Amino acid sequence: MERKTKLEEIEALRGIAFLAVVLQHAIAGLFVQPDMSPLSVGLGTTFLGLIRFAVPLFVFITGVVLFYNYDRSFQYGRFLKRRGQQVVLPYLFWTVFYYIWVSLRSGDAVFSHWKDLLHVLELALTGKASYHLWFMVMIIPFYLLFPVFRQLLSGKRPAKVNLAVTLVFLAANLLLLEALRKGVFQSDQPILSTLYRYLDRNFLFWTFYFILGGLVGLYYERWKKAVYSLWGISLALTVLFLIYIGTNIAAINQGAAAGDYLTSANVTGPLKPLMLWATLAMLPFLFYGVQRLLTRPTKAGLALSLIGKYSFGAYLVHAFILRYTNLLALNYLGGLDVYAQTLISFILCACVSVGLCIGYRKMRDRWRKVQVGADRGMAG
Repeated sequence: MERKTKLEEIEALRGIAFLAVVLQHAIAGLFVQPDMSPLSVGLGTTFLGLIRFAVPLFVFITGVVLFYNYDRSFQYGRFLKRRGQQVVLPYLFWTVFYYIWVSLRSGDAVFSHWKDLLHVLELALTGKASYHLWFMVMIIPFYLLFPVFRQLLSGKRPAKVNLAVTLVFLAANLLLLEALRKGVFQSDQPILSTLYRYLDRNFLFWTFYFILGGLVGLYYERWKKAVYSLWGISLALTVLFLIYIGTNIAAINQGAAAGDYLTSANVTGPLKPLMLWATLAMLPFLFYGVQRLLTRPTKAGLALSLIGKYSFGAYLVHAFILRYTNLLALNYLGGLDVYAQTLISFILCACVSVGLCIGYRKMRDRWRKVQVGADRGMAG
């Protein structure tokens, strides 16, 4: 692969996406406490709608990076080997880790029967070892099918053709989401029923974000210039969507003695047409904000880039850490309101998750230096 210029904005956007994911999960763990007021639930789930861009942004970034880096030379075998080492193997490790962790917490025996191996295989194929691993089941097909996507989008074609392809995928995605909303994907047949049960991790429902990222990756400098013209409109639309979301959530909780988190949060479910449009509205402003932040070195910019650098590993480990930071908030910070509890749990989880990844990287690098030194000593 030809060495390309590093995309500084993308690293920082990864950091933002990771922080948004952690905050979503912190909200989900703490805003379901009994006797939550409708106002608290409404504010929490409205803010949740503002940060629902996280997973679409991760998929978008994957498309940007792949199409930017592999716009010319591409060796599928080497590509798969590298992704297998960097993505699939860590996913399998953490699938086993969460299986063991959950088994120990529930008091179940670990690998006491050969059928447990089949269970772990099922967990790996479905992403059910932990609530956040569904993302891995969804993202891996994009790597496997990348040669197909490279045939659909190509820098060798006119930009108008690639834009038309992207719009076709937008229309197809909207049709799929509308069919999902109307309950079309239901069946009594066992195979179809199983497939429909896991539609949230079916890559087809997320392909538009990947293709959009691919389009940006092919024309990255044009995109950066366009963002400077679009950010104002993007911000205005984001505010309007947020008002619309908040109004809908307030109507759900109106007159309720306690807030209904699950119903309120469902308004901004990731596989809803509303959130596709809302995410599209937010994207230029997010990118513009990162561009402005990185125009000169700042602590915030450096922090986001650092988080983005370790976001994959931190994403895999954060559900484990969040379990204990949420318990800390619930058991020892009961005197604080739910907003302070959530903020503290979120900050602790993000810092510890990224810190563990940094520590692991340093230990691995030191071990490699020791190995290299030992090899040279033996060779000498």
